Formats: sequence, structure tokens, C-alpha cells
Amino acid sequence: MSIYEPQGRAREYSPLALNYFKGCDNGCNYCYVPPMMGRFNKQYVHGNVVSNLDFSKIEKSAKKYQGCDKQILLSFTSDPYCNIESGETAEVLKILNKYEHKVAVLTKNPTKAIKDISVFRLFGDRFKIGSTLTFFEDADSLKWEKNAELPMQRIDALKYFASNGIKTWASFEPVIIPEQSLKLLGLCGFLDHVKIGKINNYMGIDKTIDWGLFIAQAVSICRKEKIKFYIKNDLRLYNDVVFLNGHECDQDYLSL
Repeated sequence: MSIYEPQGRAREYSPLALNYFKGCDNGCNYCYVPPMMGRFNKQYVHGNVVSNLDFSKIEKSAKKYQGCDKQILLSFTSDPYCNIESGETAEVLKILNKYEHKVAVLTKNPTKAIKDISVFRLFGDRFKIGSTLTFFEDADSLKWEKNAELPMQRIDALKYFASNGIKTWASFEPVIIPEQSLKLLGLCGFLDHVKIGKINNYMGIDKTIDWGLFIAQAVSICRKEKIKFYIKNDLRLYNDVVFLNGHECDQDYLSL
């Protein structure tokens, strides 16, 4: 329950992060956490969420990093608005705001986050909320992310936040059915920015997709809709036709 510096692909989302729930109940088939945690604990069940937070430890960490001027992401190994969340995230945010941190939230349940909009406003321009957008079709979302909000619920919630002056963003990762990701991207002109990646090492799906075509189409939509974007490293490797500005390849370009 301490702020830390993420490594590898996670670093492309934020220079700092904080995980405070153990486990996640969104039920995403593609989640990387269960196999990762399973290497260290054979009895680990990712769907069993533990919420006995140590707020004093979180505050100690927040105080330690005070003045660092780096964005903190909530969170990588769970969802700050998982289904069992019952006010814990608001308390974490209040602690982080006390020490004037910059905070980015990433959740598949942004409708649930509406209850905390008054807390978000405490941060001013030091806060943004985003959602992972994976599928356009409800049936696919229910198959792959069975306990998370449906696609249009996520977009509608982000629109609500945007219309109320809260910075909004979206993560397009993993990309499993490119055509559906592109449809979703076309609805995102109201967002402050997006980060776009791919799917990696899951059932060979990544080997069946023309990533060069996908990146060309995604960039075209972003430029048409005037959406600021960052292309993640693993997707950018497939780019051989689209010119990307330097900041569109800078992992910190879109951080608060």
C-alpha cells in the first residue's frame, strides 16, 4: 500500500502508481495479474478482493512523495472502483490531495465513480479519470469482462465527467477486435487524451492482427477528432507508414 515507480509497459501509463486493493472482481479473461501472482502464491485467487486498507501506511507514503510533482496512477493490479468498493477510494484520494499529489484514475466502472465527483474537484487540474475501452459490442464485453460496466456505460460516465469539468482519458489496451476498438475511438472526441496499445501474448490473438493497419487507422481517427494520443512502444514497433510527432511517442507527454 505504498506509492511506487512502475516498470516496463506499466511505466508508459504513469511515473508513479499506488495499488491498495488486493485482487479484482471485474473478471477480465485477459488479465495479466493472476498468472503473475500465481508464480509467487499458488493459492492466489484474483477474484477474491481484499479491502482491509492501512490508511496510515498510505498517508506515510503520500507524505514521503510530497513535492515530487509526478502523477500517481490508481491502479494497476486492481480497479479503484471494483464491485466491492465502498468508499475506500475516496479516502485514498483525500490523503493524496492533502499532500497535493497529481492523480490519474483508471477504472472499468466509471459510473460508480460519479459518487466521488466532489472529491475529484478538490484536486482542480491535478486530477483525471479514465476508463479502459476494449469492446464496442456488449456481448463481447460480457464474454471477456463479465463483471465490468458495459462499453456505453463507460463512455456515458466519462462524458458526464467531461461535461462537469473533470479531465477524462481512455486506455485502448488490450486491443482484441481492432474494428471494435476503432469504433469506440471514433466516439472519443470529447476526451482529453487516449493511450493506445495492443494485446500481447494471449492465446496467439496478437499474431492474427494487422497491427500496421490498426495503428494507421487509429492515428487517422485521433487526428480527425483532434484527440491527443500516445502510441505504446509495443504497438509502435509495427508502424511503417504513419508519421508520429515526438510527443506522441513520449510516455510522459500526457501525464498530469
